[in-house]
Amino acid sequence: MKLYLSSIGIPDPDKLAELIGKPLAGLSVALIPNAKDYFVDRARNFVVANRIALFESLGMKVSIVDLRDYKDGAPLKGALSHFDLIWAMGGNTFMLRYQMRRAGFDAIIQGLLEAGVIYGGDSAGALVAGSSIGGINLETSDEPAFADEVVEDGLKLVPYVIVPHTDNPEFAEVMESVDARTDQEQIIRLRDDQAVVFTNGDHQIV
Repeated sequence: MKLYLSSIGIPDPDKLAELIGKPLAGLSVALIPNAKDYFVDRARNFVVANRIALFESLGMKVSIVDLRDYKDGAPLKGALSHFDLIWAMGGNTFMLRYQMRRAGFDAIIQGLLEAGVIYGGDSAGALVAGSSIGGINLETSDEPAFADEVVEDGLKLVPYVIVPHTDNPEFAEVMESVDARTDQEQIIRLRDDQAVVFTNGDHQIV
């Protein structure tokens, strides 16, 4: 099982290529944009286009996979299984987590990882991979009410709470809340220029 989780984008493309085991040029990416569903369409399209441009600048081929188009895991698994990398964008963590649960992503992601697909994400996309997303709702963009249902459990792909943006002053209150609720040994903190790479249980901050 391999994951690349960051605060913002891809701070170390070489480490991502090393994790995947291939040059990035020509690799296929399934981009999940649902953390931005609270944006109006024009703003959502703009930020998604910027993220597509990032991957394309590295030579990768990007396809949008919108979780709103799926109602259970079987069709979603079929849609995602042929990609090298699944990447969940940042935005509202509760909205992303709700759509993952509703679309059946929870039920299929472990099998996809075991089959060799890589999971990656930044900000909200990194947060949801951990054991819990509880306590992050102090961040303005992470208003739980934006989601139709509040899901505080993470995907539990790793036994840690992943906390991005720890050097960002706007995230200070979030850190206090997470620190108060979580065993310190179970928190992985990421600055805005960092990612954590997981490979079969081991992890490294890059």
